[in-house]
Amino acid sequence: MNSLYNHALKQSHTLQKDLNKFASGQDASAGLQGQISASFNAFQKSIDDYDTIAKRELVAAKREVALIRVTKFRHDVQDMKTQFETIKRQQETLQNEQNREHLLARRPNKTSAPEHPFQPMSRLALATREQNFTESSESQLDDFITQAHTLLENLTDQHTILKKTQKKLLDAANTLGLSQNVIRFIERRTAQDKWIFIGGLILTVLLMWAISHYLK
Repeated sequence: MNSLYNHALKQSHTLQKDLNKFASGQDASAGLQGQISASFNAFQKSIDDYDTIAKRELVAAKREVALIRVTKFRHDVQDMKTQFETIKRQQETLQNEQNREHLLARRPNKTSAPEHPFQPMSRLALATREQNFTESSESQLDDFITQAHTLLENLTDQHTILKKTQKKLLDAANTLGLSQNVIRFIERRTAQDKWIFIGGLILTVLLMWAISHYLK
């Protein structure tokens, strides 16, 4: 089940990168748009497959975590589809505006020539280039934050599973009448895992702050 989750997560990141490329104007070709549409279909299939396997998971804690991930995947794919449609409309509007400016530039003026005949096109190109740079920077920042958020979710999920596993182990130890030394060993090991989790959580938060601070 983890391999299918990692595959779906990789599809999500790849799809978001293609959307960022399309939004920044680096590639607005029909080929990229077709690739994005195909990626949506493949990503949706992976989500459905992961959902089916998650519902069959026998361990309640793992099943709960998997179903939460499915819900997040479905929310993400809907947001990306909305983003894709919005970008397509923006690209069409920009293309129509450029065509209009091009036609106006080619139209002869019988009265008087403007002082700067290509100035409107230059302003449009400058505004477009500035918008693309801003969107590209924001997209890179979003990628870093998404990866850090995913790492934080994984750490939280592992911590939840470890807590439930500890409780089951202690209950089993008491039932089987194991010695207090064994029980104390289990508790010490659990405490070590807890500190490892806290350290990883702090490191992740610091990493997210550093990325957000230095890329703004």
